Amino acid sequence: MNKKTTGDPFAVTTPSAGEIHGLRWGDREAPAVLALHGWLDNAQSFAPMALFLEDVQILALDLPGHGHSQHRPVGARYHLLDYLPAVTEAADALGLAEMVLMGHSLGGAIAGLLASTVPERIHALILLEAIGPLSEPEEKAPGRLRDSLLAHANAYGKAPRPIADLEALIKLRADVGDMSEAAAQLLITRNVVPSEGGYQWRSDPRLKLPSPLYFSEAQVLEYLKAITVPTAILLASNGLPAEREHLKPRLACIPSAEVQWFEGAHHAHMDSPEPIAEAVRQFLSAQGLCV
Repeated sequence: MNKKTTGDPFAVTTPSAGEIHGLRWGDREAPAVLALHGWLDNAQSFAPMALFLEDVQILALDLPGHGHSQHRPVGARYHLLDYLPAVTEAADALGLAEMVLMGHSLGGAIAGLLASTVPERIHALILLEAIGPLSEPEEKAPGRLRDSLLAHANAYGKAPRPIADLEALIKLRADVGDMSEAAAQLLITRNVVPSEGGYQWRSDPRLKLPSPLYFSEAQVLEYLKAITVPTAILLASNGLPAEREHLKPRLACIPSAEVQWFEGAHHAHMDSPEPIAEAVRQFLSAQGLCV
């Protein structure tokens, strides 16, 4: 079993998002799983699972603006759809003409949209605590765009505040994210850099700005219906999708998907990685991708 918890760093250059960094676990000759983390997380999100997935090669990206990856230029936004070309371009740079996509939360929304639009590139899809992107009623669109415009107008010219107490930050991240401090530490240590007065965030503060546009629920359902590749959906009993009123209709859009539930919260793949990794291994084995 691969016992490395940090992974081997790599970086690729993409046309639309600049330099994308990531972490690699496993044999480079093994089947590749491109792993996409959640909002404000980073590639270390998959370190705990990697310990139990020795038969595959995990290539976990830091999405643009996250972890060690390049920030968007001044004036640019971080809209969900803008992540899609960054992921496909990173896959191209890594030599992945066809791949298994595994995504958690935001990463799962990205992975699902790619599976519905470029299925020829996706061998199989694994969604961790994800079943489509966020949606909201169409009548909320003008207010959302207004709030986004105002937030972006006030986003520049603010000096970042140093983080003096890293341990307190780890505890806060654990509390807010309903995860263990060990999981929070993995994420935080990759997302900060030492600086005068303590630490500074590596991640782009603009990631926290409100999106200018959400999908309608009807649009989300159409994207889900377009997913035809083999799909595994792994959900946590106390996770975010379980609380959403749209869960059952969304699951019904992919009737062939393998759906499994696990004990835990939104970051169960980090806090209880072994059973979730085993479900991933069994799913990939059924696709002929690992023993």
